[in-house]
Amino acid sequence: MLVEFLEESPNYLKMIRTISFLLATACFSLSAKTLEDVVDQARGFIGPDDKIEAITSLVYEGTLTPADGQESRGIRLVLQKPAKQLLEITQGDGQINMLVNNFEGFMIQKNLTTDQVGISPLPTDQVRRFKANAAENLYFFEFPAKLQVRAKYLGEDQFRGKTVDTVRYVHSGGIQFLRYFDPETGELVGTLTDTGSLNTEEGLFEVDGLRFSKKVLSYENGELVHTIEFSKITINPELDAEAFSLSN
Repeated sequence: MLVEFLEESPNYLKMIRTISFLLATACFSLSAKTLEDVVDQARGFIGPDDKIEAITSLVYEGTLTPADGQESRGIRLVLQKPAKQLLEITQGDGQINMLVNNFEGFMIQKNLTTDQVGISPLPTDQVRRFKANAAENLYFFEFPAKLQVRAKYLGEDQFRGKTVDTVRYVHSGGIQFLRYFDPETGELVGTLTDTGSLNTEEGLFEVDGLRFSKKVLSYENGELVHTIEFSKITINPELDAEAFSLSN
């Protein structure tokens, strides 16, 4: 009887199909993630939003260990909003500084024993890349409009055998970062740059209620290049007014 009724009631069948479609759409909408969902979860893993927003500068200190057995090097990374960066790499009595401020960038080579200094300007594309890197490390996946960073959620993907949420960030000059997040916790597990370098994150370093990565492992063409392990991370340190100038 029911079959006969349905066969004789095309309008009823149409209504059933419409309701089914609406229910399916509603279920899909409830389960689909958005960019805002992924970013909020990622920032939530790091810590309270007010503490993240209060960050104006960071200093990372640690050790860079090459994978080929070469001697480890001391590393110090100083960052200040909106996109200033000073990277110091020290080995023995030699030190290389990569300095980028709001306008320009320089490579400074120092002999710490003789005080000899060599300075050369960084190419424009390298300055842009360092500034993009600084912003990525200061704003924690959510950027102010003035930086003109485009973000897009690309959906779920596979990363090293695990399902991840993938977000693409595009900075000035077309510089891109693909960020891979654990879909359950929001933890950042890896980053792929447009140059082909892959960084993975290991361990946690907690400072003032905020979580940072303890180790960053860098790969090129699938091979480990070096590992950076942080021994100290300082939030909003007092920085010298000349910290990002050549007079430093």
